[in-house]
Amino acid sequence: MKSQISMNKGTKTLQLEVGLPNWSGELFKTNQEERMALLPRSTIISTKRGTSRVHASVYPKSRRTEIPVGTRISSGRGTTTHSL
Repeated sequence: MKSQISMNKGTKTLQLEVGLPNWSGELFKTNQEERMALLPRSTIISTKRGTSRVHASVYPKSRRTEIPVGTRISSGRGTTTHSL
């Protein structure tokens, strides 16, 4: 997959070969699990604005849950709702 990047105030473009984005959805969850598995067990992760610490070996796994049918999601500063 190719991506085009603008440089020098838009006067120059650079095309790069990039892989699938792994910053959201199922790809993010699998990528996060793989990276957590690579950490040493003694690694300490800072959580809750730096006030708590958790060992990487006991850090909770990402949950894969389905959104129930009929769930209402608000958007537009709470002025509209959508039902799933």
